[in-house]
Amino acid sequence: MSFVLLAPVGLTALAALVLPIAIHLVRRIERKTTPFAALRWIPERVRPRRRLRFERPWLLLLRLALLALLALLLARPILTAPAAALRNVVVVAPGSDPGAARSAVSSPGADWRWLAPGFPPIESSSPAIGVPVASLLREIDADLPPDAKLAVVVPETVAGLDGERPALSHAIDWHVVPGRMPAVPSVAPPVPQTLAVRYAPSREPSLKYLRAALGALAEDNASRITLDAKPQDVAPGDAARVLVWIGSDLPASVRAWIDAGGTAIVDDQPHANGAPVWRDAAGNVLARAEPLGRGRIVSLAAALTPATMPELLDADFPKRLLDLIEVPPVPPNEAPASALRPLERAAAAAQPALSASSKPVDPWIALAIAVLVLLERVIATREREPA
Repeated sequence: MSFVLLAPVGLTALAALVLPIAIHLVRRIERKTTPFAALRWIPERVRPRRRLRFERPWLLLLRLALLALLALLLARPILTAPAAALRNVVVVAPGSDPGAARSAVSSPGADWRWLAPGFPPIESSSPAIGVPVASLLREIDADLPPDAKLAVVVPETVAGLDGERPALSHAIDWHVVPGRMPAVPSVAPPVPQTLAVRYAPSREPSLKYLRAALGALAEDNASRITLDAKPQDVAPGDAARVLVWIGSDLPASVRAWIDAGGTAIVDDQPHANGAPVWRDAAGNVLARAEPLGRGRIVSLAAALTPATMPELLDADFPKRLLDLIEVPPVPPNEAPASALRPLERAAAAAQPALSASSKPVDPWIALAIAVLVLLERVIATREREPA
């Protein structure tokens, strides 16, 4: 195990060690002068020289140790396991032929592993589908020492991507062999068949605009969306996946329903947070969406009335409503290997990576600080005896 400081600049706090030393030099124990008659007949001889003396040295040492531990805690120390065994590594993505991989890579004495969670040896069976290739590349790049050599063998089509091209600190020896990674297909969720609407009694006139929009959608789409409109005291039910809430703030029961995976469209929320998902021709935000648990809330900036939201009368309002109630499709997670070659970035020498083999020692330092604070208070509050 080696000792590494993630924030060495925290050691500058060691300059505070001069404070307790200065305090112990300045503050002396108060001594009372007691007259003694016999001393008046003793002539004054050479005045004794003053020598540097610390009052209560054990208390001073405790305070110095306390400040030193605080500075060490600011430096964020960790213990890292030695990685000398991994100096020349070849990782093979699932879907690649191991024989073709060994023919493509000439690396004597290399450690061959699958590009899979845990990086199992190549002699084991090929991993199952759904391997997060991009995140695994970043993980092994962070775990390897700076002077290690890393070769990556991938099939012609790579899956398990996360929408961002990996940027690694090591120079990658990238090899593409025939094959295709097995991937979980990305399927867009179906359009909800029922649109639940819960409204305040004074807002019932807004329902006619929703009925008109759903009627227009039924003419353009093969599937028809049914409107389930009831007062707000009626729960949306477990079968409903999309809810339009008109006229008041969301109660706790509806928020729990959204947290379980539902989508709610709430009107008259001009100060809502979230990402804009609908703007008018002038660029003003008409709707914002934000996640809540496993579901999401779509907040309309105005009430569902033509007076406050003229867009209700536009011809494209049914399409806008459909965009709001549809669950966003899962983005594609595969791409050609020729376009996936990782970017090379400069290694962060001043900030070592905190890999899975690293162990933070902050809890132990914090415990030692707590013990020293307790001891310092006990000693400092004891009655001082003059020397």
